[in-house]
Amino acid sequence: MRGFRQSVRLRVAYGASAAVMLLAAGPGLAQSADASPPQPAQAESVADLEEIVVTGTSIRGVPPVGSNLIGMTRQDIETLGAANTPDLLASVPQLNSFNTAPSPSLGGVGSFAPGLRGLPANATLPLMNGHRLVAAAANETNPDFPLIPNLAIERVEVVADGASSIYGSDAVAGVVNFITRRNVSGVEMSANYGAGDDYYSGHVGGLVGKTWDGGSILAAYQYTETDNITGGDRDYRLQDFRPFGGIDNRGVNCPSPNVLVDATFYSVFYAAPDLAPNTQNFCDNGASSDLLPASRIHSLFVSGRQDVTDRVSVWGEVLYTDRVDEIQVSPPVQSVAITRTNPFFQAPPGTGATTELVLFRPDNLIGDDHFTNTDKRRVGNSSLGVDVQLPRDFELSVYGTFDWAENVAYLPAINAGALAAAARGTTRSTALDPFGTGTAPDVAAAILDSSTSVTINQRTELGAIRLSGPLLDLPAGQMKIALGAETRRETFEQTGFVGAIPVPEDLSRDITSFYGEVFVPVVDAANALPLVRSLSLSVSGRYDDYSDFGSTTNPKVGVNWEPIDDLTLRGSYGRSFRAPGMRQVGATVGAYYYDAATAAALANDPTRGSAQVNTVYLLGGNRDLQPEEAETWSFGADWRPAFLPNLRSSLTYYSIEYTNVIGTPSTALVFTDPTFASVVYRNPTAETLGGLLGIAVPVNLPTPLPVIGNLLDLRLNNFGIRKTDGVDFDVNYRWPLGFGDVYAGLAGNYVLGFDTQLSPAAPVTNSLDLGVPRFTARASLGVTSGPVSVAGFVNYRDGIRNNFATPTGVGSYKADAYTTVDLRVTWTLPDAGWTRGAALALQVNDLFDQDPPFFPATDGVGGAYNPIGRFVALNLRKSF
Repeated sequence: MRGFRQSVRLRVAYGASAAVMLLAAGPGLAQSADASPPQPAQAESVADLEEIVVTGTSIRGVPPVGSNLIGMTRQDIETLGAANTPDLLASVPQLNSFNTAPSPSLGGVGSFAPGLRGLPANATLPLMNGHRLVAAAANETNPDFPLIPNLAIERVEVVADGASSIYGSDAVAGVVNFITRRNVSGVEMSANYGAGDDYYSGHVGGLVGKTWDGGSILAAYQYTETDNITGGDRDYRLQDFRPFGGIDNRGVNCPSPNVLVDATFYSVFYAAPDLAPNTQNFCDNGASSDLLPASRIHSLFVSGRQDVTDRVSVWGEVLYTDRVDEIQVSPPVQSVAITRTNPFFQAPPGTGATTELVLFRPDNLIGDDHFTNTDKRRVGNSSLGVDVQLPRDFELSVYGTFDWAENVAYLPAINAGALAAAARGTTRSTALDPFGTGTAPDVAAAILDSSTSVTINQRTELGAIRLSGPLLDLPAGQMKIALGAETRRETFEQTGFVGAIPVPEDLSRDITSFYGEVFVPVVDAANALPLVRSLSLSVSGRYDDYSDFGSTTNPKVGVNWEPIDDLTLRGSYGRSFRAPGMRQVGATVGAYYYDAATAAALANDPTRGSAQVNTVYLLGGNRDLQPEEAETWSFGADWRPAFLPNLRSSLTYYSIEYTNVIGTPSTALVFTDPTFASVVYRNPTAETLGGLLGIAVPVNLPTPLPVIGNLLDLRLNNFGIRKTDGVDFDVNYRWPLGFGDVYAGLAGNYVLGFDTQLSPAAPVTNSLDLGVPRFTARASLGVTSGPVSVAGFVNYRDGIRNNFATPTGVGSYKADAYTTVDLRVTWTLPDAGWTRGAALALQVNDLFDQDPPFFPATDGVGGAYNPIGRFVALNLRKSF
């Protein structure tokens, strides 16, 4: 730690010296970059724009040039009444979480951060007040969305464009910046409770703020609690798709077991305990699993600012979140072979069977129809800095951040070895009873003693310096610059077990970064030309050096051009990257053994014909990973006609080519794609086999290890390619009328193409045919009259196309669109007595309780959807 702090001081001092030398050498938010003329209620936030950095740029007071800026104001946030920030962003059509109830990925212990435009979440960078956030998920190391108390959020801005030239890693598809309130005096309270079918959700929060001449302080707290929803709670779920040309996906490993009998285990299929021959007992094993987990969240945000002199200000902020999720999952289905020596053996009458294969679900062992995964996260994000006003209107900011996260994950599992041993038991005290509750308690405990229990601690420490201000006076205005340097240290520590296997991990990396940005106004009113009323240029670049994989440089160019007064044309080009997550780099590598028969079913090496071989697979992290890279470009138009002063409209075309995507190839592909020749070791020598097994934890390797014919190194690697392009659009209009205001809007995203390849030599796959929706949109219509405001929203997600299994192979199916309607009614109570400063709001999500679109596979659902259905809530806000 001491060495790191010395490194911070040296690098910051170097950056400060360079900034001073350069200085001495030279002189409400809408879905678009420019704000509409401020109303009185907006005056505070508009004034703040001159003091803080706008998302997508490092230069004060300059919106991102060439890029599309999407966002929502404080008024939008109050109208939506979302329980937390992931729910808030479910109203943005460009985000993958649009019109869903966001929940953690990867079995409940992943990130809440959604991706942009169909790309994965780790390609979008979340920020709070322009600062990076710590990762907080057991299974991922990409930054998670902050759970900020709703009362503390001023606005949210989304730059749907590559932004690594400003922010570094992860800003491939764009950034999402949560901007908090600052200058608040008084107390505000909010309480919300709502219910749906087999569901409830509520939150209470408070905010207290104080401003004075030269300073301010603010503190906000929120408690949120949500219920769970299981698959069995929703009657639209299906498993048997034979009437629709599909297959029967119902399980045969059921609480009431099925049995296959005779020496080969496959001649007679009958259902226990009635033992009727040639029948099957089917069950829905997903009914007890959560579609939405139960959660409880405490979140606390505190910030303050103080002018030390008329030129020096100090500031700080901290966000602390304590979240617990409980996720019901269906117990893993089991198949065990037992013989007559097992005292619980049940043979079908008249068969004389001596062996049987029992297909069952271990409810009787667990004492319930589900396991409960728990995920506990304690997360803190803190920043402290000083801003110095220098001569010639320059500002020097020196700041640091310290972010920390502790994640404790518990995932129950079945001990396969103990289960197999119990299946071979010969007494009631040692044997497994797959048909009932006869298994001895200590035997059942041994079978259930194979859980994943890990504790992960992640830290990020950053020291930074930034200089920004006007460099030159040009005929069209001031040429402005920003220069910055950062040094960051990230650590990842894991302790615990996956089953009986210890998985200690201790990873760290150091990152040094330098960046710069120049804003050049070329033409403005002072030197306007025909068809060039305004022209501005932005050039930015960033150099990042990582201690584990090396360096990367990413530039970006943006242009804004106004050919006429009410039309702005804009365009941008840039390169972005995503550093491999530390979990991807250092996750424990497992070695898995499959005998020749099993390997044939999994991979079938075509070079060996029918003579398949014993095979070992390596799965896990890879310390040789390189960053994912992207080229992004966009162009668009913002039209605000003078003859319709309340109309705002924008259209943006974007293109993203994403290469070196990290992933694991399929076992079938590694034998046919020449890209993967380096990961296939046929007839490995003892030296090669020993070297690769030396980096792995043996999971099921037999002792002694038989002759291995194939060794497949399927650790994560840089192979994939994604290419996507599409159009974002937004149009809104407000009609001032005698009784109040009427407003309407439409915003959305249309994907033109989305191609993926598992490697440069692999065939191109159209993701629009494999589950990515082509079109998402949100329409709004509202009216405000006196103390009452009514707003309606229509959320549209295009029907997805995807493949599904049929009795003879694979078919393709196009699901219907998913359309829901939301309603908001707000009544500002009389401004007198106890109702002074109070407002009551009615929130109705999915007004018509729309079922999700049908699809003949999985749960019978076509695409992402909101399992809550109709949800009705009341919200009371009051300020003092």
